[in-house]
Amino acid sequence: MRICLLGATGLVGRESLDLVARAWPGATLSLYASRDQELKHGGKTYKVEAAPKLEEEGAPKGDLALVALDDEHSKRFVPRLLSLGYRVIDKSNTYRGDAKVPLVAAGVNSNRVTEEVRLVANPNCTTIPLTLALKPLQQEFGLEDVTVSTYQAVSGAGIAALDGFLEQSKAGYQELDRFGNVFDPKAYAGNTVPHNGGTDESGFSSEERKLMFEAKKILELPELGVSAQCCRVGVAVGHYENAWVTFGKAVSPEQVAAVLSDSAKAPFVNFLAGAAGEGLSALYSVKARDRALVGRVRPDSRDKSGRTLCITVVGDNLRLGAATNAVRVASRWFKSEDPELQA
Repeated sequence: MRICLLGATGLVGRESLDLVARAWPGATLSLYASRDQELKHGGKTYKVEAAPKLEEEGAPKGDLALVALDDEHSKRFVPRLLSLGYRVIDKSNTYRGDAKVPLVAAGVNSNRVTEEVRLVANPNCTTIPLTLALKPLQQEFGLEDVTVSTYQAVSGAGIAALDGFLEQSKAGYQELDRFGNVFDPKAYAGNTVPHNGGTDESGFSSEERKLMFEAKKILELPELGVSAQCCRVGVAVGHYENAWVTFGKAVSPEQVAAVLSDSAKAPFVNFLAGAAGEGLSALYSVKARDRALVGRVRPDSRDKSGRTLCITVVGDNLRLGAATNAVRVASRWFKSEDPELQA
């Protein structure tokens, strides 16, 4: 089995290296990034080649390609990988809206990955943990409306943004300024900022639009009411989401807990009992990197019908929200030797 990792030197690419070793330990790896280089990771040194070499005559054919690039470069290289015979999982936004391309959250709609499928789109890092929590509840109680507020880690903006955030935090917090005036109000360190990238005439950012569109497509509920408010917070890794969920009938927190605690009904979910939210935080998600942490299930007192509950969902955005999901999707084609990575 030959596996191509395109974008291997990025945060998600490095996580993919670790997961591939768990899922397919005997695989041959071909690593690509923006230029020829060496990657030191996990005590090993890997040869990484410039991605344009894939466009050359005689580029190696293979079985599986995991692509972690921006939209522009995905558009350039994904068709080439397909022509070389790879089955491709693309983590960018490029193909998520394409009706011909399955958008798959493993454990939610994995059945969309069939032998005939050659290209799968990996959802956004907030969509995956949210739909893992919502799907089993949809099946039990019906689903009518979802309002989500997200608090997203800096690593979601990439390795350069994360490294800058860490350096600025190191310098800024040494000042012990109780008002945080030493920090740049437009930057991530010591700050909370709106996801204002790609804001359209509706006032919603591209991050918010992704979550709203993708949840409907994955859950196969085109009429589902979904609204999202997304922001970036001063955290390295781990996305945190609060969701107000309206079901098709009255539902108690105990009923929701029973469903989400059942691994057969709610795969890849760790349900944490108790309304106080113990064990639900960004840093807790980094200790359970391949799972959605779900808890803080509370009635919404505004809804007298008893159909709306507040639910908190947390997930490691680099793993569950990206690399882990891609490997689990690929396990539908190539069985994983690690059962935790088998969808």
